[in-house]
Amino acid sequence: MLEDPDKDVSAFEDYRNFYAFEIHMEDVHTKARTRWETRRNTGSGAEQQVPLYVAIGASLAAVYGSAVSHRGQKGMSPALFDEAFSKMDGKNQRAMMAYYADLGRQVGIAAPLEKKPAIIGYMHSLVEIDRINEQSFANVVYIGKRARDEILAMNPETLSDADIAARMAAE
Repeated sequence: MLEDPDKDVSAFEDYRNFYAFEIHMEDVHTKARTRWETRRNTGSGAEQQVPLYVAIGASLAAVYGSAVSHRGQKGMSPALFDEAFSKMDGKNQRAMMAYYADLGRQVGIAAPLEKKPAIIGYMHSLVEIDRINEQSFANVVYIGKRARDEILAMNPETLSDADIAARMAAE
């Protein structure tokens, strides 16, 4: 069949036709398992996006390893996203950023300005693009480890209820 010049073999050439994938989710408390396919259009934006981002991260880690090679030298280990985590709240966005950091991924995100507070504590640098009329200007901002740590520490969304109560009592 593959040697027949009149036969269309494009379906055999596309790697996406070789595998079928299924995502299962498990509640860590109840151990209840559900298929993502059954919840795909019923959950919140985060419930729909998180399993896909977890699968993407695991796939990238399986294929490329982490940013540290087997010889202990740093290498590239990118994960690039456009409008990353767009349907998630800040808590889920931070959880995904921490997940990718734990995997050793070097995350690059194209995101609108309003997403900056949720992700800035995880980014090492930001490239801000400003457009004025027909011209675009890029400004690079480097964020050191101490600044990232401080940003995460002062973000109220990262605080527990007990932390917030203690801070309010101190004021």
